[in-house]
Amino acid sequence: MTPMMHERVRDLFVDAGLCDGFVVQTLYWKDAGKKLDKFIVFRPNGGTAIRDDLSSEYHILVDVVGAVDNNKDVDVAVNNIVEYVQKWPLPNDCVGFIENMGSIPAPVLTSEGRLVYRLQFAVTFGE
Repeated sequence: MTPMMHERVRDLFVDAGLCDGFVVQTLYWKDAGKKLDKFIVFRPNGGTAIRDDLSSEYHILVDVVGAVDNNKDVDVAVNNIVEYVQKWPLPNDCVGFIENMGSIPAPVLTSEGRLVYRLQFAVTFGE
């Protein structure tokens, strides 16, 4: 079975070292209650119609969640992710073309003091 696109993007980012030091999750954020944990969550977010023999655009959300009261690590991680995608828009045959959508959005703060960035990427892929 072919992995879903958010799983392929997750694997790309993990292999590139962009998730080092973070707990990697898919579909939704599950806080373990440890204040020092940082998370990166990959999930699908729509796109265009998926058809045989045509390229389709997949939208992927990547939530980068910082440790409690530690904004620096999450800021650096977000910047590294965006820079990587800019530098390598055609990273491999599994992902195809990837680009950042909407630049870097304003972060939100959780009630526990975790800074959260929600990055969105468009992936164009077709076989």
